[in-house]
Amino acid sequence: MDGEVRFENQGEEFGTPPERSAGFDLSGKLMSWGLVSSRQEAQYVLIAIAVLALIGTFFALRGSGGSLPPPPPTSISAEA
Repeated sequence: MDGEVRFENQGEEFGTPPERSAGFDLSGKLMSWGLVSSRQEAQYVLIAIAVLALIGTFFALRGSGGSLPPPPPTSISAEA
């Protein structure tokens, strides 16, 4: 015994991965719409859209604070 636990169907728990995802293929959709000519260009466009969305979110959240300045700190007097 080598100290490892082995099961009968080890490695087959999740089955074989699919060759192609059954989800929505957005890069293929960009190609079919004629916006890009290759899958690599479509991926670059999608990455650019994601980066622009993150930058836009940053500026939207940064500007959503209150317009009032924070109150001044209170001084602590040492009374003994």
